[in-house]
Amino acid sequence: MLFPVFMVFYGLAQAFVWHVLVVGLNLSLSGRISVGTAIFCLGLAPFLARRLDRRGLERWGKAFSWAGYTWAGLVLLFVMARLAADFVMKVAFMATGGVPSPAARPLSLALTVGLTALLAIYAFIERSRIRVETIDIPTSKDIGIPGGLLIAQISDVHIGSMNGRRRIDALVKKLRDQNPDVVVSTGDLIDSRAGLAVPATDTLSALQPRLGKFAIVGNHEYYAGLVPALAFMERSGFTVLRNSVVTIAGLQIAGVDDPAAARPGESAQNEARVLRTLSDRAFTILLKHRPEVLPGAETRIDLQLSGHTHKGQIFPLGLLTRLYYPAHAGLFRLTPTSHLYVSRGTGAWGPPFRLAAPPEITLFRIGPGYPDPGGRPVPTITSHAKTARQTPSSPSVAAFGDRPS
Repeated sequence: MLFPVFMVFYGLAQAFVWHVLVVGLNLSLSGRISVGTAIFCLGLAPFLARRLDRRGLERWGKAFSWAGYTWAGLVLLFVMARLAADFVMKVAFMATGGVPSPAARPLSLALTVGLTALLAIYAFIERSRIRVETIDIPTSKDIGIPGGLLIAQISDVHIGSMNGRRRIDALVKKLRDQNPDVVVSTGDLIDSRAGLAVPATDTLSALQPRLGKFAIVGNHEYYAGLVPALAFMERSGFTVLRNSVVTIAGLQIAGVDDPAAARPGESAQNEARVLRTLSDRAFTILLKHRPEVLPGAETRIDLQLSGHTHKGQIFPLGLLTRLYYPAHAGLFRLTPTSHLYVSRGTGAWGPPFRLAAPPEITLFRIGPGYPDPGGRPVPTITSHAKTARQTPSSPSVAAFGDRPS
């Protein structure tokens, strides 16, 4: 449901850019056709890049990715810049008592292009400025480590044509600087098949937190090819949790597959079975790519870590993703002792821009004595989103009985 809405929005934005250019430059018929053809081709470039990637034409795929996705981001920024430019022009005319003239059109276009360039430069730089967010999680459970645990979450790194070795080197360096006990990846470490060819496994495998690295499968691992994606993650030193649980010290980490390739209801059944095996005595973390809480899971876990939304990545796309995933970004309280955290993502998908949604590494300090982190209540799921995601065979955890202590 979300993708068709995005495609309609994307198509209308392309048409809007064409209209603004035609009017602002006062183009002739041949000029209008030329500009329209160029916009149409650039609009198709991301889809061509995916096809080239699937055929193993990595070099061509990378070229089309950079051209197409950069254009897609510029289109969105252009639309916002145009709205801002129109507002500025109207305020200026109202303040001076003037009347818009034909000369105002190229002036408005120039202002739009200038604002677009400024936004693009800022958003391109913002994409590389990974924030470190720190969340304190108090617990009365014995986690087996004196002084508490430090867990680092990365999510949605999207290694591929747009995110290569240099960005992975910077990410690993930042993780090392934090010196976490555990590193977890909550899906979409790989973006596409092109990501499998990025020479990043040596860098990632050299990152060795003392209690290990754990990862789960996101939807993009399926898109890249599940078998090679799993091999990539394992060569990178991650233990991949596929509907399974690992126990380290007094900590349980459970991980579930993304439902991208599952039959309706199957992923919920798998998750419920995993949660049923957990002990009440250990601090329990659930790694789940999409920020959805299975009914009853909040009583089985202490912390769910998710991603997937990117917080929309480029404003105002977050307004669309928020409709589908109400628990959109940040910390949410499930019960007095259970939380959900939704990462903004560590990398970027598609356009090499981030605006009002900076990338992040999230550090969780877990142990006794930490202050209550608070957290917003999980928003009510809207009816259309609920219908799109729930199936009659999606059980609650309680349907599988109590877990052992």
